[in-house]
Amino acid sequence: MRDLFIVFKFELMGLIKKKAFIISTILICLALVVGLSIPTIKDTFFSSSAEEEIVDGGDTQGSEKAYGYINLNNSITNMGDLKGSFPIGELKEVSNIEELEDKVNSEEFEAGYIIRGPTKYDYVVKNNEMLDSNQGVFENALIKAYRMNEFEKKGIDYEEVKGLINPNIESQTRVLGKNSVSNYLYTYILVFGLYFMIILYGQLIATSVASEKSNRTMEVLITSTKSRNLIFGKVLGGAVAGALQFGLIILTAKVVYDINGDAWNNKLDFVFNIPGDVLLSFSAFGILGYLFYLFIYGALGALVSRTEDVSSSATPITMLFVVVFFVSIMGMQNTEGILLKVASFLPFSSFMSMFVRISMGSVSNIEVIISLAILLASTVLVGILGAMIYRMGTLMYGNRVKLKDAIKLLKNQ
Repeated sequence: MRDLFIVFKFELMGLIKKKAFIISTILICLALVVGLSIPTIKDTFFSSSAEEEIVDGGDTQGSEKAYGYINLNNSITNMGDLKGSFPIGELKEVSNIEELEDKVNSEEFEAGYIIRGPTKYDYVVKNNEMLDSNQGVFENALIKAYRMNEFEKKGIDYEEVKGLINPNIESQTRVLGKNSVSNYLYTYILVFGLYFMIILYGQLIATSVASEKSNRTMEVLITSTKSRNLIFGKVLGGAVAGALQFGLIILTAKVVYDINGDAWNNKLDFVFNIPGDVLLSFSAFGILGYLFYLFIYGALGALVSRTEDVSSSATPITMLFVVVFFVSIMGMQNTEGILLKVASFLPFSSFMSMFVRISMGSVSNIEVIISLAILLASTVLVGILGAMIYRMGTLMYGNRVKLKDAIKLLKNQ
């Protein structure tokens, strides 16, 4: 046990003292501080000046976007209705098409409209962008003006008809289970954070093991203590380093948001006020899944003789993990899907899939217990298997050994 603690301490301190660990943590935390403080900064430095301009009687209409139009042959008789139905700027009349095109081309006008009839027009624009909404907005205003004019001709009150066609529907949602909509964002953040941690620290551990093997350090270590202490110490050290980094980032975001919550009008409360049972399930499943994959990466690192071979050796398990991640993310759209349910009991995917079901869906306690028991047993077995592969890897140099071949060799011993 003492040797395990020594290895654990050495690996942990080695990771958290690295410049990459320190710099990345600081940069992410700074980005969160700045991002979550933007509303406060805006209110402090910009709101007062804007309010002063309004109080001083500044013309706020001058900031509206301008759009030009030509009403050929007085095609639209109720231009006031058309202008009142155009919400994104001010419609300004020009005398001829050449003037309209010149002002659009010089960007004095955002766009222009040549009205040829009550329901017919030409759209004039300098550059036809993919996400141009000006034409759609004008068409809606034109349709509304046309309807108002036609109803008026027939002596029908437009507002009364509008109320019949588009009645104001009032509804309330009573959630008896989990509110998947409000839980979606923080579930996604936690799942993505776990994905990032496993990919990053799995590669780090595999590279560390391969590096020790390439410079023959492993041969010295394996004679000083049990292989189980080495692999468990490395994995636990990497796991704690990753958890510390992730926890520090989440804590920074929580503290900064609490300070700036009023400026946000508490709009992000649902992200940071995560229910206790969800946090507990994330901790249990996340830690076990994290260790499960780190043990695999550690074993893979022992099967190569050069650090350059780590990526190719880890590719199959990385691809499997990416598939698991996408299954969980897609499962957030339908937590009752059969694929997510099956994945929530497989040790390779249950740590993500079951957490998604707990956070966003309905799942019985017995299902949670069964899934957690399978994941716990699998993690212990993978840890033991990883220690055996780690010890066997000290004697295997040259070309990289595939994981399935290493398992066959262990069976023959």
